[in-house]
Amino acid sequence: MPSASILIKPSSANCNMDCKYCFYKCLSSNREAYSLGFMSEETLESLVRHAIEYADDFLTFAFQGGEPLLAGIDFFKKAVELQKNKHPL
Repeated sequence: MPSASILIKPSSANCNMDCKYCFYKCLSSNREAYSLGFMSEETLESLVRHAIEYADDFLTFAFQGGEPLLAGIDFFKKAVELQKNKHPL
C-alpha cells in the first residue's frame, strides 16, 4: 500500500481572519451553504481510520482551512489520540 498525505479542514469557512489571499473563502461563497460547520468527532474518527487502513508506509495529517484552531484544542487532542493508534479503529 502507498504513503498518504491527508489535508484536513476542520473549521470549514468559519475563519474570521479575512486574508486577501484565501482561496477557501472564495470557494465557500459559491457553495449553497457558506459554512459546513466544524468537523464532527465522528467524521474525524472515520477519516483517521480510513487513512490508517489505506497507508502502510508514511502517513501525514495536515490541517488547513483558515484558522484550524477554531475547531478547539480538544479536537486536536482527539486527532493525536486517534493517530497514535497504529491499528485500524
